Amino acid sequence: MKELKTGFAQVDFTPALGLPIYGNVRDDYSASGIHDRLYSRAFVFAGSDRRIALLSTDLCGLEQDKVAMMRDYIASKTSIYAEDVLICTTHTHGGPITYNDPYLPAVEPEIIDNFLKKAASAVILANENLSDSNLYIGYNKEERISFNRRLKCKDSKIHSNWENFPDDFVFGPSGPIDPLVTTLTVQQNSRPKAAMVNFALHPAILAGDNHLYTADFCGYLAEAMTKIFDNDFITGFFNGCCGNINHIDYTDPTQGRGYMMAQRVGYMLAVSAKEAINNQIPINGNEIAVSRQIVPIGRIKINDEQLKWAEDILAKAKNNPGHWQIDGLSEEVYAKMWVQMHEVQNEIEIMAIRIGDLGIVGFPGELFCELGMQIKKQSKSKHTIVIELANGWIKYIPTATAIQEGGFGADIGTTRYEKGTGEKLVNVALKQLEELFSSS
Repeated sequence: MKELKTGFAQVDFTPALGLPIYGNVRDDYSASGIHDRLYSRAFVFAGSDRRIALLSTDLCGLEQDKVAMMRDYIASKTSIYAEDVLICTTHTHGGPITYNDPYLPAVEPEIIDNFLKKAASAVILANENLSDSNLYIGYNKEERISFNRRLKCKDSKIHSNWENFPDDFVFGPSGPIDPLVTTLTVQQNSRPKAAMVNFALHPAILAGDNHLYTADFCGYLAEAMTKIFDNDFITGFFNGCCGNINHIDYTDPTQGRGYMMAQRVGYMLAVSAKEAINNQIPINGNEIAVSRQIVPIGRIKINDEQLKWAEDILAKAKNNPGHWQIDGLSEEVYAKMWVQMHEVQNEIEIMAIRIGDLGIVGFPGELFCELGMQIKKQSKSKHTIVIELANGWIKYIPTATAIQEGGFGADIGTTRYEKGTGEKLVNVALKQLEELFSSS
């Protein structure tokens, strides 16, 4: 792929101890130690007249205002337009909180902004290290480490795979997994120097019982890739649509949690990524283009009775702090969400990028995997990568079928949006890709 320059960089932005670890539900949110460092990893692609950047950060989620702050910071230090930067999170449940939640310990806003600016500086460094590059895309299937966490059961309800079940209670998963591992590799001087890895899997192996900063399996993935390639090799994990996908095999209780499990998953994903790279093909063309669309989405309406329940729960919680739990959400968390849903509506950004014959789509929510798979199947681009938790964090976006079924990720609170929202967002993204590739 000629006439394209690429830069890449990584930055250790691990903040000071004591900040709340987000993605967990427990009494004590404060990080008491560091198991492994938290990194941001950036890729800048420069054509003849435009530069775009993709930044992956070892965080659980980023609110839209923080994304805007980071974009503006990058734009102030580079020639990259703020709207041409895609910022996503790996969704590790072992990273620091990125906003002040009134129900969690308070954090000085300056502390949050400082480590987010440090994370954003990876784009600045990548932009300063642009070099002639060739891009390659590779594919592989990995079916051993991810599972649909929504289960159909004999009580006609959807249960989550982290629950304990009596014998013969579970019929099986209510939906598929997305087993596709996609790699976008940067080669310079005929050597692979960095790669984006796209795969749909929740980094929630270290969850509510973990008090240490950690990138979860994403950190082990990056570690393993340096062992496979080179100590300077940079691996950015860009999560696929994993709203209903985690690592738990309900049929095998020996596959549990902890750092050994995170290492197992990260290393196995690295092996699958290496196989994808072994069979990669060139990205053709040098066009760079970006589409951004602001989409209004309606929230599920919370009635007066539901609002009163939520307010009562929160009033009790002030005098009786909640308990910790590894998975799922407590009544207090649901109550907080219902109050917010009653007050606020949303407009979100969907971002689509063209790099040659590669299309990249970024969504701010945790989309169910069926939605991402639909985009990849129907996309007008030859190659398509779908990234969730990009440019914001609006929690779960289930399918219309899942909302009918209920269960975690599709019940009121874990999702906040009207039935059909996921399908609406898919259609918007497909239209963006069609417009970006209409000249092909």
